[in-house]
Amino acid sequence: MEKQSINSDLLLHLSSLGDVFPLDFTIDYKTLQKDITKFDKDWKPYNPRKNYNREGLSITSLDGGLSGIPDLDSLFEYNKQNKTSITEANISVKTPVALDLSVIQPLLSIFDTLGRSHFIRLNKGGFFPPHRDGKILNVTCFRIITLCYNCNPNQFSFIYENQKLNLEPGRPYFVNTRKEHSVFSFTDDSVQCVLNVPLTEANYGAVVKHLLSK
Repeated sequence: MEKQSINSDLLLHLSSLGDVFPLDFTIDYKTLQKDITKFDKDWKPYNPRKNYNREGLSITSLDGGLSGIPDLDSLFEYNKQNKTSITEANISVKTPVALDLSVIQPLLSIFDTLGRSHFIRLNKGGFFPPHRDGKILNVTCFRIITLCYNCNPNQFSFIYENQKLNLEPGRPYFVNTRKEHSVFSFTDDSVQCVLNVPLTEANYGAVVKHLLSK
């Protein structure tokens, strides 16, 4: 299969469909909650430079391993410190998490390629402060976010442009994370799945094919 090139302009086309919109299927997040326990020892601090009570479990990495380096770090800070130029799209090798958790295959399989992707676990008091992702001009990926478990409104808040989002657990959503957003957890073991998907025509077509509202 011929490798498709990254086209940053495709993000404009996706965003024109909406800042936040759902896809037309769900994953069985209750089964995921049971099956993911086989990786209990593989969670790593997410962006270890920040003490924000959050962990990550890699779905993709540079080498297919679960070290979390650099895929669970801030790529901006990692690249600066190590004089590298790794992008979200470069972190594309599926880990045992991607290969062994059959419950997430309906989500992963719709895309031709994946970039840096992971589960994020917030414990009580864990948070992402208000921020914007992908502020660079040559952005390589778009975000698909799925709330998995312990993400009910009394457990978890996703604030987007000063508005609280009510996302259905188990349903993947495109989210334009270049706009300001923040996340807070009021309980332990609140898990979300974050896919960075390379901006290729095939991946754009996958989103359009799976729009909940056609």
